[in-house]
Amino acid sequence: MPPIMRKSPPNRSNQTTSGFTLIELLVVIAIIGILATLLFPAITKIRQQTERTFAQNTAYNLKNAISTYYTEYRKYPVDANTDEAEPLRTSHELMDVILGADDNDLNPRKIAFYTGKAAKPMGDGKYRKGITLDDDGGGELWDPWGEYYYVRLDLDYNNRVEKPDWDQKSQGSMLPESILVWSSGADTDESNDSGDGQNPKTW
Repeated sequence: MPPIMRKSPPNRSNQTTSGFTLIELLVVIAIIGILATLLFPAITKIRQQTERTFAQNTAYNLKNAISTYYTEYRKYPVDANTDEAEPLRTSHELMDVILGADDNDLNPRKIAFYTGKAAKPMGDGKYRKGITLDDDGGGELWDPWGEYYYVRLDLDYNNRVEKPDWDQKSQGSMLPESILVWSSGADTDESNDSGDGQNPKTW
């Protein structure tokens, strides 16, 4: 009877272990960190541009709402003694009229000329990107940076409006417009635009 041959156990020193080594993990983490550093400015720029586009679209929507109000009532949604040179803001004084709030003499038919998304709270009594609506139908309109929009109207009905002081790009001191709407932009400084489009506007 031949002798039984026993298999020797495998030599574990010759086997390679699967998985990452510590150095490989550190290299991967370092690469991810570098990519994140490179991508962050681009993502921030895209986000800022998205906010500016939203603000500009909202400004045009408000301009159209005011124009529709004018078509309905043959006047602008302000008191007769309002100073044309002083910009209006999208607080209750203007927006209650545009939104068709109850018991508002400037919009007796209670027509809601503007509709939009509900604003998101920011804290300290401020909101962003939309309307804060009250129980009586009035409200306020906020830009993406927690500020009211600015509005200037042709209250002497001569088809021209004085341009804002910060606008250095447009020629002359008057614009051939009846309604101007703009936002102070991400820096929330309405006087700072430098002609580079930081203040979303409708002209």
